[in-house]
Amino acid sequence: MEASNKIMEKDVGLCAMLTLVLLLAPATAAVLALPSEVGAAGSKAQYGGVVESGQTAADDTRASLSSLWSYSTVTEDRKTMPRRKRKAAKYDHTLHGDQHELLPYFQDHTNASNITAQLGSTAYLNCRVNRLRDKTVSWMRRDGDQIKLLTWGLHTYSNDARYSLNFEHPNNWKLQIKYTQRRDQGSYECQVSTHPPKVLSVNLNIVAPVVDIIDDRGSSVSEKFYKTGSTIELKCTISQMPQAQTFILWRHGDHMLNYDTSRGGISVKTDMSSSVIVSTLFIANATPKDSGNYTCSLGDVATGSVLVHVLNGEHPQAMHGSSRKDLCSLTLVLLLSSLTTLINLLR
Repeated sequence: MEASNKIMEKDVGLCAMLTLVLLLAPATAAVLALPSEVGAAGSKAQYGGVVESGQTAADDTRASLSSLWSYSTVTEDRKTMPRRKRKAAKYDHTLHGDQHELLPYFQDHTNASNITAQLGSTAYLNCRVNRLRDKTVSWMRRDGDQIKLLTWGLHTYSNDARYSLNFEHPNNWKLQIKYTQRRDQGSYECQVSTHPPKVLSVNLNIVAPVVDIIDDRGSSVSEKFYKTGSTIELKCTISQMPQAQTFILWRHGDHMLNYDTSRGGISVKTDMSSSVIVSTLFIANATPKDSGNYTCSLGDVATGSVLVHVLNGEHPQAMHGSSRKDLCSLTLVLLLSSLTTLINLLR
């Protein structure tokens, strides 16, 4: 009886040992399949946590099995995740933000600007681009619904030779328009070849200066009279000038007076302290030879003219007065003659 009990106890112990081996076999295989950094943790750290000195072997086994289950679940989730979704998640997290920060941008904070240029001058339209990298800057001319390409990079594509790209270091892709005309007025766009393109709008205004010759009261005058030996004084005003100019020329007929030293007594004084430029021509000791047409011009852009008469003898005002008296006398004579003729016909 005792012998049979001992045999039974040995069988039970053997079955228990085999059962334990079967239970631990998957766990052992999983531990061997873990990455090296997990297996190298040893007795100090398991994949799911740290083994403390008071833990038993059973607790250690349960912790290992729990950690293996968590690792297996994460691995399976990554395997079953669609490839497209994983790529999108990786792009959003690592690249999208960096590329957004590296996009080109305009140095000028406003997305539109107004430029005013004088008729016949050279206009410059600025476009400062930071962090351009491999992108390209181009200039377009917008005319209603039509868009014309003017420049692409450093190359000019316009048939109009007045247009060109004038790059200014370090980042100004400046459009240059020479000899501006009224038809150049309008809207221009500086574009950067991002997706979608970044656009800076520039509106160009063309103004023509107004040149006028005035008298002492500030009124426009087309004719002036002077006595022989007096000083001719002609005053010319120039307004609507966005750009300061100094080449205001005076001419007597085709002869330029600004630098004339042959006659003597000629001087030009120009005041540019206000928005309206005033240029005054002085000619001392006037003679009848100084009579004629005088012009004040701003290059080839605008011109004002006045006809000057230098008279011998009486003052111009007296001349005007005598002329008016003669005209009245002639009118009276004609009227009396007409009345005499009418009376004779009635008889």
